[in-house]
Parts: sequence; C-alpha cells; structure tokens
Amino acid sequence: MNKFNSSKYTFSSIPSMILIGDRAEENRNKQINLFLKEISLYKILIKDLIDYPPTEKQKNIILNISYYIVQNNELVEIIERKKDLPISKFSKQLKIKDNFLKKWRDYILMYYIIFLNPEYKCIQDYFRIEETEKAVKSINVRKKSNLYRGIAIQSFKRSSCILTSSGEFIKIKTNREIRIGEEASGQEKAGLRHYKLHISIMAFILIILGAGLYNYYGKVKSTVILNTTSTIKLELNFLNKVIYAYSPTDKGKKIIVETDLLNKNIDIAIKEILEDASENDMIPQKDKMLITISGKTLEYGTLKETSKFANEKNIPILINNGGNQHKLSKNLYE
Repeated sequence: MNKFNSSKYTFSSIPSMILIGDRAEENRNKQINLFLKEISLYKILIKDLIDYPPTEKQKNIILNISYYIVQNNELVEIIERKKDLPISKFSKQLKIKDNFLKKWRDYILMYYIIFLNPEYKCIQDYFRIEETEKAVKSINVRKKSNLYRGIAIQSFKRSSCILTSSGEFIKIKTNREIRIGEEASGQEKAGLRHYKLHISIMAFILIILGAGLYNYYGKVKSTVILNTTSTIKLELNFLNKVIYAYSPTDKGKKIIVETDLLNKNIDIAIKEILEDASENDMIPQKDKMLITISGKTLEYGTLKETSKFANEKNIPILINNGGNQHKLSKNLYE
C-alpha cells in the first residue's frame, strides 16, 4: 500500500468550464439528487458542510485523504460496510491525528463519495484538481470580488447552496430560484458562522452581567428575626427574597425545611412560617409575637398576606421595623 502524502493533490483556484444546455443540466440534476441521497446514508448534512468549512490548507489535506481511500480497496470496503469513517484505523495508517479525522469526517466522506462513484462524472469533471508539483498559481479573482460560482445543489427563492470547482459548499444570494444542476454565482449569504465573533462577545457580556447580577442577588440587604417559640432568622436581598434561613432549634429547623423558604418573597415566607408554627403550637400565648427587621426596612404594605393570616387566626404580632414599632393592620389587605 502506498504511503500517504497529504500534499500530493490540491484544489486549483482556476475556474472550471461547464457544459451548458438542457441535456447537460438535466444530467447534473440527476447526479446531484443521487449524491444527496447517498450522503444522507452517511448522515452528512449540506447545512453542516456550509456552516463549518475547512481552511484552504485543511481542505487540501482532506482532498488527499479522500483520494488515498478511494485508491485502496481495503479502506473502501470498510467504509462501504460501516457507512462511516473508522477513525482509529485511519489515524494509525495515515499518521494523522484522531481529532483532525473526527472534525472533518463529513468532508472526507463527502469527497470520497464523489470520487468513488462513476455516476458523479459531472461533479468530478467540475472539480479543478491538480498535482501539487504541476499546480499553476493564479490570482483568485473570486475572493477579491466576494463572488462565488458553482453548481446549485439546493435552491430557495432568494438563495442557493452551491458546490464550487474548488470543493467548497457555499450559500449564495440570488435574485431568482436557481435550478438544481444549474451553474450560479453570487455573494455569500451570511450564516451563523459569520456572526461567531458577535455571538461570542454577546455571550461574554451576558456572562459578566449574569455573574454581577448573581452576586448582587446574593447580597444581604435586610435581616428578619421571627420570635415564635423558636427563633427563626431570615436574610433578604434587594428584592425582599429570602436568601438564607436559620434557626438554632430543631423545631425551627423543621419549619425552615417544611416551608422551603429560599427565594420566596418575605411576605409569603413569614405567612408560611406562621401557618406551620400555628399548626405545631409554636405561637407565643402570653406575649405578642415579635418580628424584628434590621438593615433595609420593609415598606409599609409589604406584609399583606402575613397581615391577613395573622388577623384571621388572631395572632398578635408586633413589628420592629428598623426601630419603628407598629402592629399589623387589616388596612394592609383590604
């Protein structure tokens, strides 16, 4: 078996000639439809080939890998049987890293399918491939003008996916619906990969903002202490959400677990503590139940549900809200 040469062949930048006429176009149409059906057996999607293209250097290495496979019956037999690329075997035999073969698996198989099958002669003839030693250097006018030319393999109203003579899959903008097999040219239609930098920057900004908001969310702005028969301490953030709950007693800890207070609004949290405490005879009988608030004070009217429940159950509560004491009133929920 010949030793693998990763630079034996190269795609040429010289544009390809193409047969014109209805008959030629019909032949290309049939071959392309057959090609699309065959690559589906290998689970290759044209969209992936367009969105994740190799560099010029990578593409030429992929080209040589595909040629090498086609020229070796043993390797062809393995691929035809598995409908996949045996990465580990090929890596050892071709002396190419696994990661490269995994990353460009679809492109390797796609070129392999085109080169192997004589049914794809129109596509094979359209490719411009040269031996490296005989390759002719030319000015790539297409890249300077941002125009791409190739055979249409998928078509839409205002765009078309083309296969160029240099083995590229590109989605271009068109002013009409191109027929499959027809040669078309146009500027590249921007896709997801063209916005990778923008997406990365936006993702970075969102991560920074998210981290900042998370830290701000976790900052304690107020501390609320409820004196049931067991003391329960709640710490609140700027949204009056409970971010920490603690009790030194087993009964208090049980209430905290049963009510699942974290991230609840303080009004709902206190109400649920009162409900649980009332059911378990943990409401002080002789004195008023004291709720002490330190740090940022709660605005009047914040504890509507708490006030409603306390009045329904006749639970006397005295609130020390940053040094200002007052009772809960029916006016809070009426």
